[in-house]
Amino acid sequence: MYLVKFLQGYDGRVYPEFPTGNGQIDLIINYAGQVYGLEVKSFSTKHEYDKGLKQAARYGEKLGLTEITLGLFVEAVDEANRKKYEVAYHDATTGVTVKPVFVVIGSRRVV
Repeated sequence: MYLVKFLQGYDGRVYPEFPTGNGQIDLIINYAGQVYGLEVKSFSTKHEYDKGLKQAARYGEKLGLTEITLGLFVEAVDEANRKKYEVAYHDATTGVTVKPVFVVIGSRRVV
C-alpha cells in the first residue's frame, strides 16, 4: 500500500497480482512511461530459487519486458550468499533478465 500511495503522487500506478496468461505476477508498476515487474518469493532452497527465476522470466516475457525483479524474503543472509544469489540471471528461452534481490526480514542480520 505504501508503494501505491507513494507512486500516486508521481502519476504512477501499481497493480497487484496482475494476470500474465501463465499465472499472476505479484506487482506491475507503471511509472514515467515504463512498465516494471516484481515477483516476490520466500527464499527457502536453491531449487525453489531456480524455479522462481524461471517463473519471473516467463512473466516478464508475457508482459513484453526485457528485465524483471525477483524479491526474495529471507530471515538472514551473509555477504557470501548475497554475492552468490544476487546475480542477474538471463533466461535464454524467454530473453528476459531477472534481477534477484534479498529482502532481509529477520531481527538480526548476518554479516
